[in-house]
Amino acid sequence: MTAPSPRPGAGAGFQTTNTMRDVTVHGAAIQAGRITGGVHVHHNPVGPPTPWQVRPVPASFTDRTEDLDGLTAWIRSRSPYIRVVAVHGPPGVGKSTLAQRLLDELRDEYPGGQLYVDLRGYDPEGPVRLDEALGRLLRSLYGGDLPSGVEERAAWWRSVTAERSRRPVAMLVDNAVHADQVRALLPGGREHLLVVTSRLPLTDLGRDGARHHHLQPFSPTAAQEYLAAVAGEHRVAGDRRAAHAIASLGAGLPLSLALAGSVLASHPDRSLAELATALTGRRRQVLASAHGLTPLGVAMTGSLDETYWGLPRPRARVFRSMSHLFTRDVDAAVTAAVCSLTPEDAERELSALAGAGLLIEMGEDAIRGMVYGFHDEVRAYARHRAVTEATDGELDEQTRRALDFYLATITAAERLLTDTHRRLARDYRFKPDGPAPFSTKDGAAAWLHAQSINLMPAVRAAVAAALPQTCWQLVHALWAYLRLSHDHALWFESHELGLTAARECGDQLAELEMLNTWGIGLRGDNQFAAAVERFEQVLQIARAGGDRRGEAQALHEMGSTYLAADHPDAARSPLEQGRALRQILGAEATDPGDQRVYARAVALSDTALGQVAISLGDAAGALSRLTCARTTLIDIPDDLDAARALAWLARAHALAGDLDTAEREGRQAVAECTAVHSARWTARSLELLGRTLREAGRDDQARAAFEQSLQIYTALNPRDAERLRRQLAADA
Repeated sequence: MTAPSPRPGAGAGFQTTNTMRDVTVHGAAIQAGRITGGVHVHHNPVGPPTPWQVRPVPASFTDRTEDLDGLTAWIRSRSPYIRVVAVHGPPGVGKSTLAQRLLDELRDEYPGGQLYVDLRGYDPEGPVRLDEALGRLLRSLYGGDLPSGVEERAAWWRSVTAERSRRPVAMLVDNAVHADQVRALLPGGREHLLVVTSRLPLTDLGRDGARHHHLQPFSPTAAQEYLAAVAGEHRVAGDRRAAHAIASLGAGLPLSLALAGSVLASHPDRSLAELATALTGRRRQVLASAHGLTPLGVAMTGSLDETYWGLPRPRARVFRSMSHLFTRDVDAAVTAAVCSLTPEDAERELSALAGAGLLIEMGEDAIRGMVYGFHDEVRAYARHRAVTEATDGELDEQTRRALDFYLATITAAERLLTDTHRRLARDYRFKPDGPAPFSTKDGAAAWLHAQSINLMPAVRAAVAAALPQTCWQLVHALWAYLRLSHDHALWFESHELGLTAARECGDQLAELEMLNTWGIGLRGDNQFAAAVERFEQVLQIARAGGDRRGEAQALHEMGSTYLAADHPDAARSPLEQGRALRQILGAEATDPGDQRVYARAVALSDTALGQVAISLGDAAGALSRLTCARTTLIDIPDDLDAARALAWLARAHALAGDLDTAEREGRQAVAECTAVHSARWTARSLELLGRTLREAGRDDQARAAFEQSLQIYTALNPRDAERLRRQLAADA
């Protein structure tokens, strides 16, 4: 069963040392001269750094001067409005590259950064869900919790961007299929720029003031210039006639011409005339075998055929294998697992495919290494080849290999980051041989964040593959990521699928885990009644199965939910029952690790019961509970939970009338929360300290604490920020 623990914050502090009487704090400093002075918490910004997510413009970029000049002039004429540019055209015509070049030209005019989201409108699995797209955009600018619903996420997105009108952002939204997708992503405020690409014109964006731009294939002259940029000017100059033929056979499509240029670049001895002859033959074959293709489609397929059939067969297999997976991108680690290669060999194959123009280098990640993606037209071609050439059961095996890779690696991260999470079975058919691509907690968190776009697709793929055990085990392992991200849309969808899978397997322990962590997510999204309902189901299952650990957990979570909903009377009984059962289990435990888990669990129960006592005006009861909790959590050690206990202990002293001790411990709690990089609890402890300072008559210092708390809340969770604003207004 999941041991309860607070959610880690996203902030970070300066690594300094500050001494306050008998307290030495390593991390962010509280600098106030004497401890009786004002509160000044210096911390790094809670939100992410300025994002520059749009890929660099390829060195081979050619022509398009007229397109760029017209769009740039229009954009600059539209101040102070939101500018929307909708570029449409056939696959492979260079819409995304034109958009990249446009944003690069305007980079200095949008100091808030460049955001990128691919809506994947032409994927066989369907487009990216709007809640996912909004979540990705919000994560780029905002480091806090994410609500679950599309409408609320869209509202938060507009709020976050409205606050940045003085530092406007530019957005590239790729592969849209209808205007409503784009409209949901429109930023708030003024001055921002959104460029969207699509195959067909999104005419309904006209009512949003969009500028529509139809991108045409290259002219014959521009096509030859582009071919020269890719293959080399000397090659093209040596045979202009053949170059003209290749440009014509490529129908002026940059993607088709890039493939031809890559063939020439990788075969220095091959003449342009030979390639032109080969492409002519490919064109005939395509016309004879494929029906319904447009002339542009014929040109693209012919170029892809020539490139694909020129690959070494092992490389062609990698190309096929990685195209039909559920992942939104690929790297060497997952490729090695799927194709039974070493990571080094997998990287060589991926790099070679990128050199051939069949993969896109998306960028280097500190943990994953180089990350690769497919152009949507190339991926469709590769999937066709995969289905056509696969042996019996080959595609299913590759999917299972990919799922086992993700299950093993997410589990490795879970066990590093949440070592008190109840360990459940993992069933592998193809468990990866090598170690996880990280060995530290920071590395595990970084890998989860870098893979975030692939996590929910993995769960869905397990469902589609009729692998219920893999499904619920993936969801169980995702606990660490959910604690880090608070992405409630992912939380709820994954748990709905995971619960169904656990029940399909008839695994009551798995069902109990799914219900429990789903309830925690619902509580975090302020859906208290639904959370209590889940915990009641957990309690029923645990008692029926004689699972006392599960029973204790359900009681604790139920009580914590009533407490979060501001019903301390209802919270007290389940919390006391859960604590008593945890204490019994700890006394019975013989394993030191289990003893530690239960000691921590009892301390967390005492922390919650201390809050209940404060709410009910029981100062003595609160002091007793919170002092015990603080001592245990220091001994374990659990630095963040010990700091949380201290923040509430300070409030218990204030309730008892000892304002000097309350102020001293409240300041120390702020320092400790900041030192462990919990922005959420830095904000909360500042808020609690502000109450104490106000009660002590230190109104200016109280106001400073509240303002700093509000600043952090604003970047973390608009709900908490609004709650504190209302409270301050009511107290004014």
